[in-house]
Amino acid sequence: MYIKSTILSVTIFLILGTILSCAKTDITPPLQFQKQLLAGTGSYQNTQHVWQLDSTKIDGTNITLTTSQKNYKKTFTFDGGYSDSDNNTGKWEITILNKLKQTIIYQSISKQDSTVYDIISINAAQMNLSLKLSNGQTAIYSFKISN
Repeated sequence: MYIKSTILSVTIFLILGTILSCAKTDITPPLQFQKQLLAGTGSYQNTQHVWQLDSTKIDGTNITLTTSQKNYKKTFTFDGGYSDSDNNTGKWEITILNKLKQTIIYQSISKQDSTVYDIISINAAQMNLSLKLSNGQTAIYSFKISN
C-alpha cells in the first residue's frame, strides 16, 4: 500500500510540475506583428527586411515595369530606418494598423517628403501597398521579399 501511495504521489507531482513549468506563449499584438513582418523582429539576423518591387497597378490596370523599376528595392530596418535602391534614406512608422508612413529624404534633390500608404496585405513573402495619387487614381504596389 505504501508503494502505491508513493507512486501515486510522485506521478501527481510530476504531472503538476510539468503543467506548471510549461512556458507561457505570448501573443504578439497585430500592430507589432505588422511591424515585424515589414522590418524584422530586431533579433539576431532579423534586423531588416528588403522588399523588391514586383508589379504595379494603376486603377486596376497592370503597368509594365522598366528594368530599373524591376530592380527597385526598399529596405526597412527594425529601428525605423529606411533606404532604397535610389540612394534615398529616411524613416518609417506604423502607428495605426494597415497604415505605413514613410518620411523620405531624396538625395538627388535634397528634399524631404512623407507618404502614407495603406497596407493591403503583408506576410513573410510579399507586401501590397495602396496609394491615392494626386490625379485621383489609385496605385497598388506589390513587393516581394528580397533578403
